[in-house]
Amino acid sequence: MTKIQRWTLVIMGVLLGTTTAFAAGDLKPLPGQKAVRVCADGYNLPYSNKEGEGFDNKIAELLGKELGLPVEYYYFPQRIGFSRNTIKKVDPETGLFYCDVAMSIPEHTDFLKPTKPYWSSIEAMVYRKGEGYELHQMKDIVTAKKDGKPLRIGIFDRGVTTKALLDLGLADQIQYFQMMPGDARVNAGRIISDELAKGNIDVALLWGPIAGYYASESDVPMVVQPLNELGEAYVFSFSMGTRYQDKKWNALLNQFLTENKDEIDAIMAQYHLPSLDNVNPYPKKRVRKDDDD
Repeated sequence: MTKIQRWTLVIMGVLLGTTTAFAAGDLKPLPGQKAVRVCADGYNLPYSNKEGEGFDNKIAELLGKELGLPVEYYYFPQRIGFSRNTIKKVDPETGLFYCDVAMSIPEHTDFLKPTKPYWSSIEAMVYRKGEGYELHQMKDIVTAKKDGKPLRIGIFDRGVTTKALLDLGLADQIQYFQMMPGDARVNAGRIISDELAKGNIDVALLWGPIAGYYASESDVPMVVQPLNELGEAYVFSFSMGTRYQDKKWNALLNQFLTENKDEIDAIMAQYHLPSLDNVNPYPKKRVRKDDDD
């Protein structure tokens, strides 16, 4: 075999290694991979926490089981700078990135290379059961009364439903809460556990997974009403994320998501995400083009 022929085989091998899809059922670690190294927030239920109680913890454990690898975590608050301080940051002691996969990132993002989405949700409305009123849509808040008084509404600053509530003339009934307080250990679910359950507000409007999880965990019976009236444009889907250069790892994660869809859906069902049945078809979800920035 000539030198040119040998180099041709080497180049072909490299090309095949970067472009060939994984075969079905052939879920194996990448060469040299010793662990599933997850970037996560240690105080962010229902997504993740240091006790491994979140749905992303459970899905990461399933990934580790399928690959036959232990799961390791690098924790950092899920806020601005999360990617820069986790999956894109190198540990000066080891020369390795701190972690290799970020869970529950938006399906369309430029910061990381997303996999196919593995869950979706929408905003929801939560109120205490047995208060003498039922809320099916946001407009029902207008006429509902608690002890003859208008309902007290809790929402987070810059919430998706803010404009709709203001348009309904409910400005005087709204109490705003800070989404990201200074203490990263304080979770958004406090609007249910600390405010709604204790009677400080009468209805809370917030992100569906947080609404469903904390309502289900409350000792006070709650009703969770999906705000499917908002339309398809407000159904957001989430993926796993890798560094752009980690193409084989991203492909392996996509294979995992495809082959384990039923198990992943079963995990998600345990966290009481609001139903997406009968979502208003309008406004339509914007279709992202390949040349979008």
